[in-house]
Amino acid sequence: PAGQRPIDTLVAEFDPDLIVFCRYSGPYTDVIVNAARAMGRPVIFHIDDDLLNVPRALGVKKFVRHNLPPRKRALRYLLSNADLIYVSTAPLAARLENLGVTQPMVRGALVCAADVIAPAEARPVKTIGYMGFDHAHDLKMVLPDLIAFLDEHEEVAFELFGSIPVPSALKRFGPRVRRLKPVRGYDAFMQAFAARRWEIGICPLQPTAFNRLKANNKWVEYTAVGAAVIASRGMVYDTCCAEGCGVLIDGAEGWRDALQHLTRNPDERAHMVARAQRRLEQDYTPARLRHQVLDVFNEAAAQARTAQWTSH
Repeated sequence: PAGQRPIDTLVAEFDPDLIVFCRYSGPYTDVIVNAARAMGRPVIFHIDDDLLNVPRALGVKKFVRHNLPPRKRALRYLLSNADLIYVSTAPLAARLENLGVTQPMVRGALVCAADVIAPAEARPVKTIGYMGFDHAHDLKMVLPDLIAFLDEHEEVAFELFGSIPVPSALKRFGPRVRRLKPVRGYDAFMQAFAARRWEIGICPLQPTAFNRLKANNKWVEYTAVGAAVIASRGMVYDTCCAEGCGVLIDGAEGWRDALQHLTRNPDERAHMVARAQRRLEQDYTPARLRHQVLDVFNEAAAQARTAQWTSH
């Protein structure tokens, strides 16, 4: 059909060693996979959310976009035809198996990695924040405690870094509550993030099935820029926040007290960040993530060779 030949030609001209679909649910999925097969190249599908079941809580626009039938068909095709599915977390792998995925799957120890950009520093708390996209429902959970804290600490500002709009309940704080637009390019984003000099970053997660499959990226990124982490317990942050590398909160209550404690104890906050950054430097390095991804590439090549051998 018209439109396929240019894709076939592009893939052949590029002559890739392998093809990676990252969260992809767009058009021509089968065309690209078939071109890879014809060239004997392995295909990897990287997925880090349950994209087959995106909830309405993430916003109507995102819900509608991800639930369009062509997108669902593209996802199911990749989950059934990729040589290897590279999954972000063990719970997500289990979820995909429950959905009937039988293709080989692999997950690594890391999802996100970073170098320390802003070392731990004992200083007064001036800015706390939340970084995220399409998770206004998670932030809503902690708004009462956040508002109480801001009422008690007029010297502290709150920033939202990402696409989440400022909740109407926070607008009365005027310029003390700021929304920062997303920054394109990961390195540029991290440098811009570090420049904000947050003392504390919050990671609230509603206890939903979708959220339980997520990764701990925010802890990695907050820690890299020198912010102490306050996060929801029983979700994805328990391990990285253990041993004094973050504060874990049960449910919607307790966030105000945690913010108060870290604000009133700047040395303790700095020690917490230092501990977290040592963990970051030991367990979440870009070099370790790079080796993990290269191992996935090698595994995909091996799976492709096995599939070719068994098909003959």
